[in-house]
Amino acid sequence: AIMEVVKESELEEAFKLFDQDKDGLVTTEELKMLIEKVGGCMSEGEARGMIRQAKKDRNGGIDYSEFRKLWAIVRGEEEDELEIREEFRRLDLDKNGFITKEEMLAVISGCDYFVSDKLVEAQKCIADLDVDQDGQVSYPEFILVWKYRKQ
Repeated sequence: AIMEVVKESELEEAFKLFDQDKDGLVTTEELKMLIEKVGGCMSEGEARGMIRQAKKDRNGGIDYSEFRKLWAIVRGEEEDELEIREEFRRLDLDKNGFITKEEMLAVISGCDYFVSDKLVEAQKCIADLDVDQDGQVSYPEFILVWKYRKQ
């Protein structure tokens, strides 16, 4: 299978989410914190294992040059991921790489099974997925919540 090339912009978005103290490194701690933030749970060991797989050298964190590898590990199996990407594209109506409240609303409005207030539903969906709280959902946020949130 041809690995879909991850856009630089997606990588940057994802790196920003992970690198919570903005020191240019992603640590085991930050990885765990992010997974918790999206409503999931990752053990110290799992996080350390992921970081170790992505690292070229032995120092503490993952820098931006090593992050592409970590991001691939976090995203996981390609087949599953393609489905998630499809879903994201379906919601990202203007294809700018972000899902906004308006787009979510437009999609929800087209669905019959949301009977209650559609705007409230749309806002709730976005709030659920918007990890960095900038009012829109990037693909990295979308896949993290999708994959790691405990049902």
